[in-house]
Amino acid sequence: MWRFVVALVSVLLLASILLGQVIDQLHTSEDEDVQLTSFDEVELVLPLLRAIAASDAPELMTLPEKGSRNAAIVFRQADTYPLPASLYSQLEQQEPVYLETQEQVLVHLLTSQGLILVYQYDKQLPTNEYSLSLTLSFYGLLVAIIVVFLAPFVRRLIKLRQAANRFGEGQLTVRLSIGTLWYLRDIELSFNRMADKINVLMDDIKLLAGGLSHELRTPLARIRMGLDTLVETEDEALRAKYEGRINRQLDEMERLLLHMLEFARLQHSLDEAEPHLIKGHKLLQSLELEGTNKAVEMSLPSAGFYISAEQTYVTMAISNIMENALKYGNKHRFLEVTLEKDLVAFKISDDGCGINSKQREAIFKPFVRLNQNSSHGFGIGLAFTAKIVQRYRGTIEVDSCPKLGGARFTLRFPRVYG
Repeated sequence: MWRFVVALVSVLLLASILLGQVIDQLHTSEDEDVQLTSFDEVELVLPLLRAIAASDAPELMTLPEKGSRNAAIVFRQADTYPLPASLYSQLEQQEPVYLETQEQVLVHLLTSQGLILVYQYDKQLPTNEYSLSLTLSFYGLLVAIIVVFLAPFVRRLIKLRQAANRFGEGQLTVRLSIGTLWYLRDIELSFNRMADKINVLMDDIKLLAGGLSHELRTPLARIRMGLDTLVETEDEALRAKYEGRINRQLDEMERLLLHMLEFARLQHSLDEAEPHLIKGHKLLQSLELEGTNKAVEMSLPSAGFYISAEQTYVTMAISNIMENALKYGNKHRFLEVTLEKDLVAFKISDDGCGINSKQREAIFKPFVRLNQNSSHGFGIGLAFTAKIVQRYRGTIEVDSCPKLGGARFTLRFPRVYG
């Protein structure tokens, strides 16, 4: 929002300065026009003033009426009229001397009788109406500039309000088109990021709800069947056997609920975890401590690298993929770390049966298992990994490994130059 404040203040300052310069130029030109008009009038009257000064009886000659300018001729004694010597010498050379006050213009000439002829008239001052019109023009133009500046801002805010209302009504796919106003882009991008995050959370809730009902249906059915059989059985050995099966199903349900709670808490935990600079060799050491590297061949870059993330979660994401390679691979598993321009790529491959191209996008959703007959896991590990990678602005993809023939998972994180 600070960008909007900077833009508004900048526009106001520039508009005030430019409009002030324009108004000042207009006001100055008006003053100059008034001044030129006054001196033009003096030039017209000057020949008559010279004639009066040269006459034998200058006091008897008068000027014609000059309207409301209060023009008048006054004669002063040279010895009592306070003029500097330089100006008096100018009068002796028959040159007029001009003096000006705030209200009047005075023209001086030396008469043939040694008197000083003073021709005076009132100045034509700018009217207050003209100053008021300039002031009103200044503020009117300033308001117009502000309206022009705010118009696109208001339009974008209206669109933001409409999008927020539609989003609140349940249309979670609503997004704002990013405009060209640089001081509003952050707000629009923040709204879209918020909408994306809420949409992901709602999708997770739907998946968790659907997965819960689907995953609990089988153990609940087994428990009900076991209880029915347990009630009808009097053999103590069979009762103990059925009780053991029921307890195993209860343990499985407990594990499922714990995994679901962990998945539900993951987004909140990721948001709270502040990313920091991770050295590449420390990250690889943490993978070695997980113990999965014992059966996984590694190819590491010679140059050091850094990524910005939380080490625990990145280690968890890579370990999940490596555990899958150990589970579904046959004899060979391979981890290759490469530096690709501004990215760090972790490629985990195995020699298993691979993943069908039609299933490659679905496997990153929770409760999706390629082998539906398998009793191991709940299909949450890859969903964990995808969320972690997304949180730290990375990407994850799966394809076929041309060397080993099985699946190849590639995790890429932005590289940071420390």
